[in-house]
Amino acid sequence: MKKVTGNKTISWLFKIVITVAFVFIVNKSITLGELNVITGYLSLQYIAFAVFFSFAGLFFQVKRWEIILRYQKFTVKGHIAWKTILWGNLLAFITPGRIGELFRGLKIAEDRKGDSLFAVIIDKLFIIITVLLTGFLCVLFQLFFLRIGITDQMKVFLVSAFILCIIGFALLSTGKVFDKNHAVSRYFNRVLTNLPRLFTPAGKKALLYSFIAHFCLIAQTITLLRMFGCGALIKNSIAIGQAYGIMPFLSFTIGNMGVREGSFHFFLSYLSVSCDTSMLSVKAASLGTSILILLMNIILPAFAGLLWYLSDTSINKKTSESR
Repeated sequence: MKKVTGNKTISWLFKIVITVAFVFIVNKSITLGELNVITGYLSLQYIAFAVFFSFAGLFFQVKRWEIILRYQKFTVKGHIAWKTILWGNLLAFITPGRIGELFRGLKIAEDRKGDSLFAVIIDKLFIIITVLLTGFLCVLFQLFFLRIGITDQMKVFLVSAFILCIIGFALLSTGKVFDKNHAVSRYFNRVLTNLPRLFTPAGKKALLYSFIAHFCLIAQTITLLRMFGCGALIKNSIAIGQAYGIMPFLSFTIGNMGVREGSFHFFLSYLSVSCDTSMLSVKAASLGTSILILLMNIILPAFAGLLWYLSDTSINKKTSESR
């Protein structure tokens, strides 16, 4: 037992060291003067709008999650969906690549942990399709409307996004993939069969909720960038859409720290976005925006999920119907 605990401690320390090191590398050129200037740009009005977009995005994430749980034949009420989403935010925050979020639904029904795990995977498929497709469209807009070329890295992203979107659409629309003679494959196919297909009313609604939630995230990010006097609406939208599109390939730090602001800065700079004042660089504005998104979208929901989870044990009761 001590050996297992020791290994977990070492693993967590390693994750923290990697995250801290990457955050430092990404932001090392930001001066102390710029860090002080960031706080001076905080505006209650902009923050209020950002919080609104954060809550709206979370609301539509929960609505999508309810649809998926319903197709998995879980009989959960709205508060259970909210609780597991918030709890998932905590698990996502404390694990690199948000891998811990896969286990947010394990307590919905003790006898169907496998089904709850697959439900989260499908929920993530909707998210990935939405994020990649939005990023793909932003790249096309940049090429054909802004007349700005793309890097070799973005060409790789375009091809990868296209392939992953096709695979995602195939999984969600057909519901049958692997060899039925294999035990694991049969189980996976059975789970997919009960999922909201893209071309059914529920599937379309789940996909719509995914896009609305993602657009809320982009709107929130643009609002915070404008608070720091950074960029115009069109270029900000295209840059941020691409930044979020690339993040699924780079999720290796806790809470995406370092990765988020690094992606913001890369795409904003590539589109020649600048801040209204020489006192604040795009990199500093990206850091300020990233910190506020981390606080609003991950830390606060995670804290709420922890408090709710600890104060209410009803989630541990059996809430699923027998098949």
